[in-house]
Amino acid sequence: MRVGFIAVAMTVTGGALLLQAAPATDGTALKGNIQSASGQSLEGVAVSAREDGKTYTTSVFTDEQGAYSFPALEKGRYRVWAQTVGFQTARAEVNLEGDPALRHDFKLQTLADFSKQLTGTEWFASLPEDTAENRRMKLIFRDNCTGCHTPNFVLQNRFDQAGWRKIIDVMETVGIYGDPPRADRAPVPLVREFKDELAAYLGKVRGPGPSPMKWNPFPRPRGEAAQAVITEYDYTSSSNPSEYVTSDGSDWMEGPPSAYEARGVHDVEVDSNGFVWIADSQANPVRTVARLDPRTGEIKNFKLPGDYGMAKRSHGIVIDPKGIAWFNADGGLGKIDTKTEKMEWFNPPKDMTRAAGTLDVDPVGGGICISTDAGALKFDPATDKFTEFKSKSRGVTGRTYGVATDADGNCWWAQMNYDKLGVGNFRTGEITEVALQPVSGLDDRITERDRSLYKFIGSDWNSATPWQQAPRRLGGDKNGNVWVALWWGNALAKIDIRSHKATYYRYPGPGFPGVYDTAIDRNGMVWMNLMNADTAARFDPKTEKWTEFPLPSHGMESRFIAVDNHKDPVEVWVPSWRTHKVARIQFRTQEQLRAQSEPRP
Repeated sequence: MRVGFIAVAMTVTGGALLLQAAPATDGTALKGNIQSASGQSLEGVAVSAREDGKTYTTSVFTDEQGAYSFPALEKGRYRVWAQTVGFQTARAEVNLEGDPALRHDFKLQTLADFSKQLTGTEWFASLPEDTAENRRMKLIFRDNCTGCHTPNFVLQNRFDQAGWRKIIDVMETVGIYGDPPRADRAPVPLVREFKDELAAYLGKVRGPGPSPMKWNPFPRPRGEAAQAVITEYDYTSSSNPSEYVTSDGSDWMEGPPSAYEARGVHDVEVDSNGFVWIADSQANPVRTVARLDPRTGEIKNFKLPGDYGMAKRSHGIVIDPKGIAWFNADGGLGKIDTKTEKMEWFNPPKDMTRAAGTLDVDPVGGGICISTDAGALKFDPATDKFTEFKSKSRGVTGRTYGVATDADGNCWWAQMNYDKLGVGNFRTGEITEVALQPVSGLDDRITERDRSLYKFIGSDWNSATPWQQAPRRLGGDKNGNVWVALWWGNALAKIDIRSHKATYYRYPGPGFPGVYDTAIDRNGMVWMNLMNADTAARFDPKTEKWTEFPLPSHGMESRFIAVDNHKDPVEVWVPSWRTHKVARIQFRTQEQLRAQSEPRP
């Protein structure tokens, strides 16, 4: 159950800053004001600072007066840049060696074509809906071209119809992990069926001629979202640990980067000492998992040897109350003691389905719940024994993605492609299923022929029928609920673990945010990463209010979110798969902001 395990609260000075109520005396306060070229104060502008020679960047946002202030930064020389949609990125170099406080103001110049600065959610919202056919094709594009990557990764490009057709010809046989196309791989049925229409549609909206897309940037962060401090830690290349990724989303004007320079950082968890443990999903000879020290940005690699000199490959990771990190590794289960760094690997019996990519810890019995293509496995650390739980019904390709354990110690798994949740009772072995209601309100977006075709073909993981909710990942709370991220449904679902009653909370904003994963903090708040929006979102179950915290890099393609419940207030961590970074969100109070804005003695 990913609500965290509470330990004694500690103060950690990570990433070169310390959040505190009183002005610091051992660092430099950097602050200033940001205006447009016409002199208008700009709220919600991202301001980032990076010290020379360091591997992490600290970012803040401007308030309603256009003012920004950093917590105390270490003395040194910094590159500083400010950016927001519709304006050119402004850059400066500052020296924080001398004065205890330094002010640097920016004036931002307008940018005529700001489309590459937009998030995937903004790109998707900009696709036209003025006709029934445009609404239909927008849905077909979403359900066939945005399951593995963000909409802006595709739509930032421009090709004619023939060019788009060649791309779709390749994509219909590309594996879900981005594997190269193979002649012997069966094409994705829905992509093959719609590829002519998709090529014509993309040639119209993103062809060489005028586009019918109308850009409408979303409001910039304000209030609580603009008070956050975000530290992004660079993650070394999986193939060469002495190198870092260069195209990392830090300059929005460049658009989302190619994933082929990155693709390593998938899931992360924080131990009781503040170290961040990272599951590396990229095939490489260097590491299976890694450990990040937030105080220095140092990455330490840990390798379980695989075949042909490669490391075993991981995807998910979870830490139990004893400080043991568990992770999947090449079909088996990996284990590392976060204190002694001793590693082990456990192989499921040959008659069981291999371990897949997500895990959770049973808060009652201490077992490990692990996803498989067929359902889930339970691993008992006391006996080193595996037990298999198979889904009661199977879809076209019945594969599990997310898993979670609940307050009663049951293991839940998400069957994304046919809208069911499997539930395995770890004590009795009983298996049940919870069916989700289909998405409604589609009559003006699909034809009767489409409906018949969808019913005949069905859904796969990343190529879906329009009425799919698509439960992707999930987390359990202490109050008897499981919270499920509904990818295609643009929603969050609360499932009562005893009655199996489902309550749905639709994302309140426009576009297609990509609700991917959930994590519950010590206060009962539900956190989600919105993959297409480069945003972490918080949902308050008592007020049903959503609060979004935009991140300072674009094109991140985050696939996980973690909450560090050892801290007070909690801290939130978001790994960035496409831009190869790990972001930490810390939360400032108004008192802290006032103190950091006051003149230094």
